[in-house]
Amino acid sequence: MFHLLSSELFRLRKRPQSWILLAIAFLLTSLVYGGFVVGARLTSGEDQADLSEVLTFPQLEGFGLSIALGFFGSVMVIIIAAGMMGNEYSWNTLRPLVARARSRSGLLTAKFLTLLIYTVLFTAALTALTAGLSLVGSALAGVDAQYSTDILGDAFIFAGKITYVNLPYLAFAFLLATVARSNAAGIAGALGLSFIEQPILELLALASDVFETVQEFGLTYNLNAVVGFSDGDATRGAIILAVYTAIFVGLSYWVFLRRDVVSG
Repeated sequence: MFHLLSSELFRLRKRPQSWILLAIAFLLTSLVYGGFVVGARLTSGEDQADLSEVLTFPQLEGFGLSIALGFFGSVMVIIIAAGMMGNEYSWNTLRPLVARARSRSGLLTAKFLTLLIYTVLFTAALTALTAGLSLVGSALAGVDAQYSTDILGDAFIFAGKITYVNLPYLAFAFLLATVARSNAAGIAGALGLSFIEQPILELLALASDVFETVQEFGLTYNLNAVVGFSDGDATRGAIILAVYTAIFVGLSYWVFLRRDVVSG
């Protein structure tokens, strides 16, 4: 098991995509901060104060990390999750991996652990980089960054919550890539679920009150409760997200352990 995990970590570390996706997320976040810096320098009065305030450290969680982790980062780790298995099929490397592994379950476990480790490190790195952008952006806008170690600590706690609520989507992307033998299917399915679930359930709730209850057991509703974007029960939300993750992971094992990899 340790050998398989070391192998997966080595391959992921050497894969350019692993670093490129982090760079893209940081670049996109930098562009957002840069836009607010430019706006703060070109405006005056109340508008300037509002734009400058967004760049400060107290707004790190509600602004910077919500964009960097909640949007850009989530997309990037979903791409990695789908590629963990989907790329093995497209690169025809799955059969050699299975042949070298002592068991298929061990190989799949190593991949899930590698995905979890990467997600945690990715999130921590992007959190630190975004905090740096807040400091630099505040300085360029000519305002006090209001740096605080307490705020930084809260930012990393928030990052941990984002990591947790991403787990069902990562597991779903991995599952779809395993079933369809394609990372594109995993990416499209997981991103599609994250974007359309809430609008669809809200529209259905207009037709029937039953769907209001259904919505409370959905991913988005409980994601918002855990992260703090809504008044929902965070503990209940965390349990429901854990159940979804366990189901998607369990289905991945069920499909992969019964698949004939010789024929693809």
